[in-house]
Amino acid sequence: MKRRSFIQKTGIAGLGVALSPLACTKTKALDTEFLILGGGLSGLYLAYLLEKEGRDYILLEGSGRIGGRMFTRKDINRDVGGKGIGDGYAEVMSLINEFNTEMIDITDYMNSPTAIYKDGVLHNTWDSKEPNPRMLQYIAFGKEKQLGALDEWYKRPELDEVYSKVLKRNGLSEADLDLVNITANYNDVRETSVMNAYHSSAFRKYNISKRVLNFKGGTAPFIESIAKRLKKPVLKNKMVTSIDDSGESVLVTCNDGTSYKSKKVVSTLPFSTLRDVKMNASFNTNQEKAIQNLNYTKITQIHLAHSELFWEEDGSPAAMWTDTPLERVMNLSSHRDEKQIACWVNGTGTTFFDTMSEKEVAAYTIKKMSEIRPASTGKIEYLGMQNWGKYKYNKGAYAEFGVGQAAWFIDMIKPASNLHFAGEHTAHMSRGMEAAAESAKRVFFELIN
Repeated sequence: MKRRSFIQKTGIAGLGVALSPLACTKTKALDTEFLILGGGLSGLYLAYLLEKEGRDYILLEGSGRIGGRMFTRKDINRDVGGKGIGDGYAEVMSLINEFNTEMIDITDYMNSPTAIYKDGVLHNTWDSKEPNPRMLQYIAFGKEKQLGALDEWYKRPELDEVYSKVLKRNGLSEADLDLVNITANYNDVRETSVMNAYHSSAFRKYNISKRVLNFKGGTAPFIESIAKRLKKPVLKNKMVTSIDDSGESVLVTCNDGTSYKSKKVVSTLPFSTLRDVKMNASFNTNQEKAIQNLNYTKITQIHLAHSELFWEEDGSPAAMWTDTPLERVMNLSSHRDEKQIACWVNGTGTTFFDTMSEKEVAAYTIKKMSEIRPASTGKIEYLGMQNWGKYKYNKGAYAEFGVGQAAWFIDMIKPASNLHFAGEHTAHMSRGMEAAAESAKRVFFELIN
């Protein structure tokens, strides 16, 4: 395969800048056999697997913490990233059992009712003859013939089309699509591929999970328990700026000026950040397109605390679907005595808050909550927000394939000479945390075989 140097598009739309090959210092001795980029779940799990095999590695993390998108914000005492675990998640559950991690079963609590706030009216239950706006997506997409296997989503290019087209074909109007965008965990149903919905639906159906679990005390203790099993510390604050594959070894340089040379490099970085790294490597065509263009879902969470169970006062469920900029108000508690409520805003809806200061977000949220839920007045307070779209270490919550991009998948996860790829975006079957772990296991076998 022809070698080529490559740098992703800059902030100027459509501008591609060629990079002259980075000088891979031949005199520098190897620092390690395997260099892992990214200290999230996939990077930590891969390091753990390599260590059990007795292989040498170095793990670099760009931020000042480990965990990636499993993130317990200790300043507000809230998990702001992945936290729900299906009991059928084979790889993650194996770690949970191995580390004797204490879990909480939240299945029944998750199935509690949701109020609907629409057109200025709060409905405790939706008893209108019109379809429940919260369920529009599921009603319409449920009319489509579903996939027959977990890994079929990238094998069916004939099904790949914009999601909104499928929903409209099954009876939804343009106005309905605006409501679906509140519920759908994508940037915009008018732009995203239906393959994301097929994959999500197949994962719910075929993953065999029957219960949903949370980590007792948050995800941080679990992440820290993996790190404690590693003999080598994770090197933090090592944001990668360049990757140079000479064909015989790879030289990685970080923003602090340090560099590391290894036989193989594994990038667990989301493509949303990998595209900012200067790279000299042998990418195939689809791989290069994926690194440049793979979408990531924007999510903004606004976390609140409540002093009283105000929903017991007004008799409406704590959780709400709303047609306001707050979109969904989720009760993230695992039992009655917890006090975890968050407004959950997806995709294009996040732009409403992106230009606000945090003080403005807090004031708007408290005021709007008082308007749509008068019983909450004086009983809630703002804790903090997590804007995953603007979080520089990820620039999004998870990968979201656009129309035609699922066809890149097989090529995009192949090793590019000495550069391998892991992370939730590279999993064949799973999604979320299980996808991150699944990808680490795949790359582990790529490296040792």
